[in-house]
Amino acid sequence: MATGLAFFAWGTMGSFSLSPFKRLALGAGVFLAFLTGCAYEGNIDTPPTIKLTWFSYLEGQDIREQCGPDSLVRYRLVYNADYNKQLRSYEVTADGAGGAYLVSRAQTGRGIDLTKFSLSDPLAMGGEWKRSQLRITAEDLASLNNDLTASGAFEPAPVGLRLYSNEYYWVSSLCKDGQFYFNAWLYPSDRYNKIVFLEFFRQYDETGVAFAPPKEVGPEGRFSASHANSTQMVFQVRVEQNGLEGVAGL
Repeated sequence: MATGLAFFAWGTMGSFSLSPFKRLALGAGVFLAFLTGCAYEGNIDTPPTIKLTWFSYLEGQDIREQCGPDSLVRYRLVYNADYNKQLRSYEVTADGAGGAYLVSRAQTGRGIDLTKFSLSDPLAMGGEWKRSQLRITAEDLASLNNDLTASGAFEPAPVGLRLYSNEYYWVSSLCKDGQFYFNAWLYPSDRYNKIVFLEFFRQYDETGVAFAPPKEVGPEGRFSASHANSTQMVFQVRVEQNGLEGVAGL
């Protein structure tokens, strides 16, 4: 099965007249076109890269494509605590000596304000990470592997699960022993209750940004008028076996 990025997205809509709503809808459309057309190739710390490659980064496209028999351990776990309120990312890369480097990132109260879209500067919409990096030992890495196993990270993904931008969920992209594993945990669910890797990341996260606790959104909350009519990004992604699939559109 072909896997890869796709998503459903909404923005503030307006008539095609010379009005602020038209400019806003145009900005949203151009911005989403950027997002769907760009594969993540590194440097997620820069605002332009965040904006243009987020969905590719979220599904671990780069990790999946580079994972092979000779690959070292490489993990990425992303926490979406309402996309426009808080994002967290944890990347683990083996150092070749048994240990690994852990990079922790967090954004809070961020959002991507489409009212700031400009044809002359389509990337000027904010969004930066708080970041920390440290080396973890072989024992730490083994502990993380145990936590990921207990959390079901190496089990089959919940194919068909839809994740909405204002919901709370984790997504993982893992390369281990030459094999790629993709998974997702939506709150609230029995799968989410199995998560035990959170405490590991809490222990080593030095970004200084407190974790946003998960909240139940529910069907009504996903499509609330205040959310759907905001100037921020609203979207959904669908989980497949090794990534995210769907159809994009405003």
